[in-house]
Amino acid sequence: MCYCAWRTRCYNNFMNIEHSEAMRDLLLTRYDATITENQIQISPEQLQSYVLEMAQRLAEEQTREEPPVESYETTYRNVFPPLYEGEDFHELVERTAKFLGRSVVIIDLGFHVIDYSREIKVTDPLWTENVRRGYCTYEFIKAINEMLPNDRLPKNSDAFFITCEKSDELKLCSLLYYKKHPIGYMILLDNRKGIQPYHQQFLPRISKKLAKALRAHEEYSDLFISASSEILTNLLNGTTIEDGEALLLSQTLQTPQPLKLYILRGKLDTIHGVSHLRSQMHDYPQLLHVLVYHSYIVAFIKAEDEMPLWEQFRKSELKEEISDIASSNVFYHIDEIPRQYKLARTSFSLAAKLGRKELIHHWKDYEFFHILNECPDREKLTSYVHPAIYTLIQYDEAKDGQLLDTLKSYIQCGLSVKDTSSALFVHRNTLTYRLKKITDLTGINLENISELMRLVRSVQILEFLG
Repeated sequence: MCYCAWRTRCYNNFMNIEHSEAMRDLLLTRYDATITENQIQISPEQLQSYVLEMAQRLAEEQTREEPPVESYETTYRNVFPPLYEGEDFHELVERTAKFLGRSVVIIDLGFHVIDYSREIKVTDPLWTENVRRGYCTYEFIKAINEMLPNDRLPKNSDAFFITCEKSDELKLCSLLYYKKHPIGYMILLDNRKGIQPYHQQFLPRISKKLAKALRAHEEYSDLFISASSEILTNLLNGTTIEDGEALLLSQTLQTPQPLKLYILRGKLDTIHGVSHLRSQMHDYPQLLHVLVYHSYIVAFIKAEDEMPLWEQFRKSELKEEISDIASSNVFYHIDEIPRQYKLARTSFSLAAKLGRKELIHHWKDYEFFHILNECPDREKLTSYVHPAIYTLIQYDEAKDGQLLDTLKSYIQCGLSVKDTSSALFVHRNTLTYRLKKITDLTGINLENISELMRLVRSVQILEFLG
């Protein structure tokens, strides 16, 4: 039969099938079809596979009497009565799978498998592997991120289809929400039986019950925003917090004491990547509190614990997942948190402007650049550069010298001849000669603290101006 005739018959059958929405999703997702007002565009090879599958499904429809929608509602109320405290979450997952007649997998936003149905087994090879490993394979993560780019997650639990290149089972998904915060996904695998309209109808309702059930179990507490995190979020958003909330936050952060705030940016800048990063913060006992704010990880630490924290961090694999980190100044009270957060955030943009690639951006290294950034008059900034700097630049250009770099290293190494020699990989005598040449050319006194400070600022001004 010619392609057009096949297409016409395919369309007629498609329009007459009882559960046309499910078949429409099948065509769009598995068979790459294009559906217009009066025809279906599909390749001959895909069409043949589709028609065979549709015929099989039609045969199943004829031999199976589906109960009316009202009976589903009655069954739902019997299977999912109001939750009681301490209800076994796995039992709830099993009841979900039985009610829907399909296998079910529950994952968190970091793509870790929380639970799955055993009685109605997972048959998809990709998802069998996911369950065995305890977290999702790359193919599914890629599919989710492609479907929901830039973290445009649904704002509710409405069901949606997901397909991935190494899995040919249909997957109907629903977000698990708790108090408007996404905490994971419920994934219904079709077990090669197709998706029915009642699946799409009841999946969002079941997702809400599963989210509430998770909240009741202490072992899943990491999935939920804590009271302290909610207070901190309000504080960072500029909302005035009540006295009781301030007291709870002070107890969490153990104020007043010297504190520092850190902002971490993950290499995978998505809500899933941030969630996965957040889950690994438990390995650092020095952290007083960690929360997700926008697409960042915000962490608090006692200033005295900073060195042990970074020693542990440098030896860990976590640093491979982090793009960079910004730190605040030391502060003592919770009302300073919004300002310290803004300062730390500013160091990210200043680091980008200066072309700095360090893993950790300490605010103390960017304070002066922040002041410069507030001055729009570049000519005025140039006028503050010490004349000695221009003299050294001219000498280096004419003689292909390294006097300015030598001066920078000498200052950065705390005026230590030994440390500067090691940093520049030169002999002490070579360094001594260069320092004498600098003083002879410029007349500056390298032992004068005031003049050294001006030289430091001059070098920073030139770095800022590029």
